[in-house]
Amino acid sequence: MVSLIRTIRPPAFRLLVLIFTSILYTYAQTSPAPARCTVSAVPAQVRAEGLTERMGDIILQCSGFTAGASLTGTLTVFLPIAITNRVSSNNQAADAILSADYGSGYAPTAIPGQVSTGIAFNGINLTVPPSGAINLKISGIRGAAFMAGTTLAQPVTASLSFSIPVDRSQVVVAYPQLALFTTLYQTGITCVGSPLPDSVTVSNLFDAGTAYVSTRLTEGFGAAFLPRTGSDDSGTRFLVTYSGFPTQTQLYLPDFVAGSDAAVPSIAGDLGGTPAVGKYLPGSGTLLLGRVPGADSTGAGGQVMVLPSGAPPVSLNSASPVSLNNGAGYAVYEVIDASAVATESVQFPLFIGISSITAAATAQETVTLAPVSTVFAASQTAPVPRFAHFTPTSDCTIVGDCGASYFPKLAVSTSPMQIQAYAGGGPMISGPGYAPIKNAGGGVMAYNITINYQSGGTGWLKLWDNPNSVEVTAITTNLQPGTYTANIVVDAGSAGSATIPLTLTVIAVPPPPPPITPPPPAGPTVTVTSVLNAATLAVTPLVAGSLGTVKGTGFAGTNVSVTFDGLAAPLLYTGATQINLQVPASLSPAKTTSSMVVTVDGTSSTAVQVALSPAWPSVFANGILNQDYSVNGPGQAAKSGDILQIFATGIPGGATVTVQIGSQANLTPLYAASARGLTGVQQVNVAVPGGAAGTTTLTICASTGGQAYCSAGSALVLQ
Repeated sequence: MVSLIRTIRPPAFRLLVLIFTSILYTYAQTSPAPARCTVSAVPAQVRAEGLTERMGDIILQCSGFTAGASLTGTLTVFLPIAITNRVSSNNQAADAILSADYGSGYAPTAIPGQVSTGIAFNGINLTVPPSGAINLKISGIRGAAFMAGTTLAQPVTASLSFSIPVDRSQVVVAYPQLALFTTLYQTGITCVGSPLPDSVTVSNLFDAGTAYVSTRLTEGFGAAFLPRTGSDDSGTRFLVTYSGFPTQTQLYLPDFVAGSDAAVPSIAGDLGGTPAVGKYLPGSGTLLLGRVPGADSTGAGGQVMVLPSGAPPVSLNSASPVSLNNGAGYAVYEVIDASAVATESVQFPLFIGISSITAAATAQETVTLAPVSTVFAASQTAPVPRFAHFTPTSDCTIVGDCGASYFPKLAVSTSPMQIQAYAGGGPMISGPGYAPIKNAGGGVMAYNITINYQSGGTGWLKLWDNPNSVEVTAITTNLQPGTYTANIVVDAGSAGSATIPLTLTVIAVPPPPPPITPPPPAGPTVTVTSVLNAATLAVTPLVAGSLGTVKGTGFAGTNVSVTFDGLAAPLLYTGATQINLQVPASLSPAKTTSSMVVTVDGTSSTAVQVALSPAWPSVFANGILNQDYSVNGPGQAAKSGDILQIFATGIPGGATVTVQIGSQANLTPLYAASARGLTGVQQVNVAVPGGAAGTTTLTICASTGGQAYCSAGSALVLQ
């Protein structure tokens, strides 16, 4: 039967079969056969502070096609962060490229990326080569990496949507990591007078002794600092802002600075090393920054300076001013060259020229990657690259110098403070709470002092503005009798911090005495019972300019004054029964007595004859501090070679001061002068001599007018 059919087919039937076969063949050639794409990516390490970071390439290796078939459809990429490519007016990103590889390498297609919630490459229509395989690559997608977090940044995963089946729809395209770490004066730049040279260059500024502070920038990973490439508006920039400078300040920064891997790195010396003007070898792929005149306050705009000419390596000796307005200004640096592999750092000095300064001033500095922007989406006009404002942390762990001696180190005693005052706004019973503040390291240390109240509400302490010390007194207006606690925190940033516990004991004001009938006997109502040495609370001669304590009654009043031979004495404390004062410094050292009168609200005491002496050294109780600022005593002994700080009164200016420790006399102090910030108090610093040990005595002698006056022996514990 089959052979019969074959023999009787007419020519028309055979023609129909041929046409049908041809149609089937043509359909197979123009329609894709079952195919599949393998998806992979080349994740990029991106800057976690960045808003336009270039994600890694996404690759689709597609196979299983019929040769000559058409690959059509739309390929869309979604990110968990905003896509931030620069776009045209119709939201097309020119720098996001879809490339195709037909077997001889990738070539860009003309298909633009359309940005909305994702980025879509619409209208794909590619002819499959004879191999039946075609590869696609998506490159140049930018994203706001800052949205992935900076503390524990998450990998950025891209999600794909395509008309062809893929083996997976998600791939990691980026790993965000912090790009910028710094060393700078976060707690403040101490301003002091310093000269400027006639001709401003980096070397001349060093030679003139102009004050400076250095800022160091370190990248968090290799290639975090990038020079300008492709369609970017700039290389990586750094916005450095300054504020709080006195109005007459002139600031200068180097125009160019060479990084840690340059021919000669730019070094000022306050962060280690020997001061050196940087030198850069053009084209060396080492870190080089240049200033950007004309940049705005976000770090955008302007053009980086042109590198000076000259035989290589080029010396980077020029410097330019930083414009200030009301003591504030900014400067912008841009990366001109950098290594694509090594982790680099760079430092630059800020030169501070101040002709004169009448009061202490502390300026502030901040650094951030730039341009700084709040545009977290694709934009036609926002700069590329751009960064979120983020305060960098210390780079010392990367550089490896966290414990270096050139960094400041806070030194302050944390011994608890105990003060007393009367309730209801009454006066202090004790002296103020006090602790000296020192810089035990190098450089310049700025610090802040804050009070953390632990009980009794807030506002019951007054912090006095005394340099290099903590001094507090009580404000008991709203306090009832009782005990109140607070912590005084001294914060010197990277130089350290310290917490000083303080306890205030508030005592009820004694009730007034009952009325006396008949009226009080005639005589002054202001009575002086004794005049004491303020350091020892003993009856001794007083010294002009030294401290004294007056005991008596009737001292409480609105207007209280004390005079010596008619000269007003500065009053440090007044209470109902006690006055602490400074003997007028203008009293003649030749006088042996003085007539003292206390006047309260117009009523004066009987004149009291007070013995005077040209000198009478007296050491305060707990007034001997060890080298670590602890109070010397049992359990806190000093050792040979330690520097003791002795606080006393009764040592006149110009006197020759010696110290005796045990049997070793005539020890010459390292310092003997007024204690800074403490009225009427003198400070004597002396080294503990060798051979002294155990509990002994310390005596201070002051010689003036050919006669020596020595203090009573103070207990000293040595080991």
